[in-house]
Amino acid sequence: MKKTLALLMALVMALALCGCAENLPQIEIPPIPKITDTPQPQPQTGEDEGTSETTDQIPEAPLPTAEETPVTGEEAHIRILVTNGRTEMNDYDPAEGEELILNFAYDMPRVYVENEPEVSARINETLATVEETFYTGDSYSEEGRFIGYSAMLEAAEDNFSYVRENNTVGMPLEYSDTLTALVTRADNAALSVIYTENCYMGGAHGSYGSNAVNFDMSTGEQLTLDKLSEDEGFGDFLVERMLSIVEQDKSYSDRIAEDFLPEGGMEEAFRNLLRDGSWYFDGEGLVIFSELEELGPYAAGIVEFRIPYADLEGKLDARWLFPGQRQGKGKPEVTELSELEGGETEIVDSLILNEDGQELCIVADGTIYDVSLTSVYYVDRFYDSAQLWYASCLDDCALQIRVVVPEGLPNLRIAYTTADGVRHGKLLSQSGLDGSYMLVDDDIQAVG
Repeated sequence: MKKTLALLMALVMALALCGCAENLPQIEIPPIPKITDTPQPQPQTGEDEGTSETTDQIPEAPLPTAEETPVTGEEAHIRILVTNGRTEMNDYDPAEGEELILNFAYDMPRVYVENEPEVSARINETLATVEETFYTGDSYSEEGRFIGYSAMLEAAEDNFSYVRENNTVGMPLEYSDTLTALVTRADNAALSVIYTENCYMGGAHGSYGSNAVNFDMSTGEQLTLDKLSEDEGFGDFLVERMLSIVEQDKSYSDRIAEDFLPEGGMEEAFRNLLRDGSWYFDGEGLVIFSELEELGPYAAGIVEFRIPYADLEGKLDARWLFPGQRQGKGKPEVTELSELEGGETEIVDSLILNEDGQELCIVADGTIYDVSLTSVYYVDRFYDSAQLWYASCLDDCALQIRVVVPEGLPNLRIAYTTADGVRHGKLLSQSGLDGSYMLVDDDIQAVG
């Protein structure tokens, strides 16, 4: 049974690689088994498309230890690739089957760590467990988080019946529950992934919340807060640092309300935030965050505290500090796949965003870091809607993508960091003069 379910999940992953929400298939699946999907890089040509490997058992190899495989920011960078597939299900009313009553969707990030199949497998098993929990509702809470697909569908059908029987005007028929994933850091030492749920079950607004999962990249084991420092006063330091942030930044006074705090005030409230799931690493530091309505009203949103790596030196164990030995210069370029065929440029992975699209390659000329491919939409500027792919670093290699480049506003952004720590963003576009593909700065303004 487990192998059968694993094969079903492999099929879902293959379909989910389309990446863009508007092109997602309507897939109905059984509850997700606790499997491990370990994608491998896909060197490709236009004629031969590879597939990701899937295993249904965790390798029997002994778990490595940090002492056996020490990792520091000064070592050569290993390549970490993350492909973020998506499963989406749309359900219609039980009467005529014409009204959409539920949209249920979740991201499925899968990690490939170069030359480390056991580490990849252990990470992917943990990520698959998060998705299983979201689908089945095993972590149902009184706040309505992670109630699961079956409970959401039952609630949506009950809501539809109530609206129809009572001829209720203005009451929404469509419920939704989505889980998105975002990689915020990936390197030799640590990997951080944030899952964010957005749930709507009627009313003036929906509910949302985040859960961060962090990993020790030397073993693939989940990294917990108590493993970050041997200093017994590390928790006190974090609380003091958060209190200092609030004191220095007056904008927090609009988001933290006394009525929402426990008897011990902000100090007790901040100490309550020191729990697993409420922190992650990014390129700037350690981020600690609250639940919705934990420190203030709904309008205040989730409150975050970012403690820079420079402030963590001497407190955080050195191996978790952000790598400081990045070298080289680089930039991304876009070219058609045919121009690389037969050449020496390595294609490290392949991503299908649209089956009918053009075969292109995003080529790293030199070395770039923290490379993220995201879908974007435009309001007053370009905003990310979904992270489709992530690489810890690319050096004189390429990502192959099959994509339709729109004639109007771009819908894909390639973001990356150079060795000097500067973050850059480029949009995939097409020249109106000769039709060639190009990357343009993401601060362009829409006209008309």
